[in-house]
Formats: sequence, structure tokens, C-alpha cells
Amino acid sequence: MKKALIAIIALLVLLPVIQRLLPKPFTFERFQAALKSAGFVVEDARKTDASIIPGATEQFSMVVNGAQVDVYRFEDEGKIATQLEYNKPDAGQAIVESWHLAEAMGAAKSPNKPVLAARNRMFMLLVTHEDKDLRERIGRVFNLM
Repeated sequence: MKKALIAIIALLVLLPVIQRLLPKPFTFERFQAALKSAGFVVEDARKTDASIIPGATEQFSMVVNGAQVDVYRFEDEGKIATQLEYNKPDAGQAIVESWHLAEAMGAAKSPNKPVLAARNRMFMLLVTHEDKDLRERIGRVFNLM
């Protein structure tokens, strides 16, 4: 009986500490606040229930330092994995872009803006902007959530 009582008291004392160590659930509002606290300027933030991405249940869009940022919530593991692969550049395209091979050979610059795709549990981030450093900084904030 004494051991059970000691265990219950220890659990009650450690419960607040354990709760702080557990990760907080991802929310659009927390992500927006994290971007602002990281020094980004967040504009035109809006949440829509209907998404243009198949399988996504919610979409949250905003403009962060001039970059278009979209966050999608998924309910199905398979659909988020599929959409993440669709939005990642293939290896050949990444090499051509990083070495500027197309421009060096006289080809016109692609009209498509580069996109960073990232995943955090059941959420997918798409950042569209020319500046690779800006895309990666926004992606780091998203992954730290």
C-alpha cells in the first residue's frame, strides 16, 4: 500500500514536467506565431476548408517575406506521402537548377518558381519563392514545430 501511495504522489509531482516535455500539437496559429517570432513578416493569412490538393482536408495560405506559403492538413498517411513526392523536384531537375545548366546553354529560364516541400507529421508545407535561403529558413521553422 505504501509503494502505491508513493508512486501516485511521484506521478502527481512529475505530471507537470512530463506535460512540458511532450510535443504540442501543430496548429496553424502556432505556426504563424513561430514565423513572426523568427523575424518573418506574415501577411494575408487565411484558412480554407476546401483544398486544391487531393486528399488534404484543410489548407492554410499566407505570404511570408514575399514567399507564398501553403500548409495542408491530411488525414491519410498514403495521400500525404504521395503529394509530398509530387511536389519534390526530381534529381535531374535539381542538378540543372543548382548548376544553372539551362541558362548556361542558352535555354530560357523556367517560368515555374522553385518550391520547397516539407512534412511535419500529418501536415505538408509548400513554400514558393526564388530565394532558396528564404525557402529553407521557412522550412526550418516548420520542422521545429
